[in-house]
Amino acid sequence: MTWIKVANVSDLEVGDMMQVPLDEEDLALYHLEDGFYATSDVCTHAAQSLSNGTLDGHIVACPRHGGKFDVKTGQATSFPCVIPIATYEVEVRGDEVWVDYD
Repeated sequence: MTWIKVANVSDLEVGDMMQVPLDEEDLALYHLEDGFYATSDVCTHAAQSLSNGTLDGHIVACPRHGGKFDVKTGQATSFPCVIPIATYEVEVRGDEVWVDYD
């Protein structure tokens, strides 16, 4: 396990998302009603940044073709997306948000 601090809790309101640039790839961080979630920030269909799309509940829509993913599971939920996105474990430690990025 490699835990990385990616944000402070106060950086994201509930219902918001943001891109987290890392050396190897960008992650998307989401603040939902029940906590924080992290996924790959790249749509598996169109290689677009999901954090530039829209978030409705726990479903993120790609800004290019509107394909959708469940940010809790990574599963594709709407065509043209069929390949899931990677998800990462998230912990809140005090006011800090950490992601297990292996």
